[in-house]
Formats: sequence, structure tokens, C-alpha cells
Amino acid sequence: MKGGLREGLRRYFLATRPCALLSSISLALTGGVIAMRLYTGFTIAGAAVTLVAAVGLSLFLAAENVFDDYLDTLRGVDMPGAPRITYNPHGFYSLGMSVGQLRNYSLALFGAGSAIVALATFLPNRPLLPLFLALGSPLLFLYPAPRGFKYGGVGEIDVLLMGILMVVGTAYAVSGALSLREVALSLPPSIITTSVLLADNMRDYKWDKAHGVRTLPVRVGMRATSALYAALVFTSLLLPAFMVWPWGLLSLAVAPMAIYSTLIVVGVVRVQLSTAVKFRFYTVLALTVTYLVALSLPRALP
Repeated sequence: MKGGLREGLRRYFLATRPCALLSSISLALTGGVIAMRLYTGFTIAGAAVTLVAAVGLSLFLAAENVFDDYLDTLRGVDMPGAPRITYNPHGFYSLGMSVGQLRNYSLALFGAGSAIVALATFLPNRPLLPLFLALGSPLLFLYPAPRGFKYGGVGEIDVLLMGILMVVGTAYAVSGALSLREVALSLPPSIITTSVLLADNMRDYKWDKAHGVRTLPVRVGMRATSALYAALVFTSLLLPAFMVWPWGLLSLAVAPMAIYSTLIVVGVVRVQLSTAVKFRFYTVLALTVTYLVALSLPRALP
């Protein structure tokens, strides 16, 4: 009985694409650090709210991931041989979940995240939290929808907006303050998160083109997409140096890794796909950590 329960929990956990959830955690941490650095100081209460926000945002991203698998399975985009099936566990094809279970699981995850937002609304001076939920929900579910962002070739814009919303929403939950300053400081982690989706779409280019999935690489071609990917990575690398002076210069230490990762993604350097994915993940993690450290250090912000 225990073994069966453990295996069931494992299946449901893997169906959320756990590695992808690290992006929502990093965005929540960024928002919390920004709020405590600008407004409240570093407090136990602020850290606790940040951790709760990380859980809530992870639930929302997990809901989107599962919903994406649900719709793509229905449409026949996800099938044996697809990159999505080949390189990551898939709820339907790898983990034995039915299409109905994927749909219901996605809705349950979204409901759990929404419940956390509803409870957080009772914090003092946080009346706008439901507004963040109202703005974020369409971004979550319209991404994989048949005529949504993914199939319209603008999925990267969806992810960028979602990243900004996650950082600013967490900062607001921690501090109760809201300004354009948080929006500006949310850009480096939001941009690097966007580059992850773009790299995945570049990896899936041939499959998506053959199956009518009009992602950005399919619409504009791999050459233009490669240039855009490099621009996103180096923008997220250089922005902290200007925005979080002087400690933002720490991000430049990641430059060799970022350059090599970019050469891999755009196809200049050839390595096994598993190696490429791992290296890209380490690059994103290193950039995120250096940015969080820079934000935390004294006199990092004017």
C-alpha cells in the first residue's frame, strides 16, 4: 500500500516537470529579496512570505505544464517520437496518466495556488493580490491554448510577462508596496527564464514545423531565433551590472559559461542534447544566484 502511494505521488510529481519549477522558485526569491532590500529589511516574516509565494508560484507553473501536456496530447502534437516525450517524463506517455487525469490534475494545481493567493489577501495592506491572480491566469492557460501564445509564435512574450508578474507579485506580497522599480529589477531573471523557453522551442524546431506548431523559431527561422537567444542571454548578463551597481558586476563572472551555453544552443558547438540541457540549466542557475547575491549586498541599490 505504501509502495503504491509512493509511486502514485512520484508520478504526479514528475508530471509537473520538476526542473522547470525551479524558475518559479527563483522568480519568487528575487521578488522577496527586492521587497526586503527596498522596503522591509530582511526579516523572518518576509522570508516566510517569500517561501509561501515560491510554493504558490510553483503550483501555478505546474498547472500550466500539465495543462500543456493535456492539450498537446489531445491535439496529437505530443506522441511517441516527439522531443517532449523523448527527453522528459510525460504524464500520458511516460507516467501512465489518462488525459482526464491530466486535465483534473492541472485544475487542482491551479486551485491550490489560487487558495494560497486568497489566504495571502488577508495579510495587512495586500488588497491587490487577487488582481495579480486575475492578470496571471490568462497568461497561464492561454499559452498552450489552440489559438494561444504558443501557437501564435509569441510564447516567449507570455513567459516574459509571467516572469515580471511573478517577481512583482511576490515583492508586493512581502512588502505591500508597488512601484515601477520592482518591474525594472524583475527584468534580468524574467529575461533569462524567457531564454529557456526559446531554447526549448529551438530544440523542437523540426518536430514543431512538421506538425503545424507555429512557435517563434518556426515563424521567423533559426538564424533570427539564434540571434534573439544570444541577445536574451547577454541582456540578462549585462543588465545587473548597470541596475545593481556595483555588485551587479558579479554577473560578469558567469560570462564564459553563458558564452559557451549560447554557442551550444545556436549550434556552433555540438554536444549531446542531455549535456546541452544540463549546461544551460547551470548557466541559468549561476546567473540567478549572482543576481540574488548582488541584490542582497549593502549599497547594491540607489
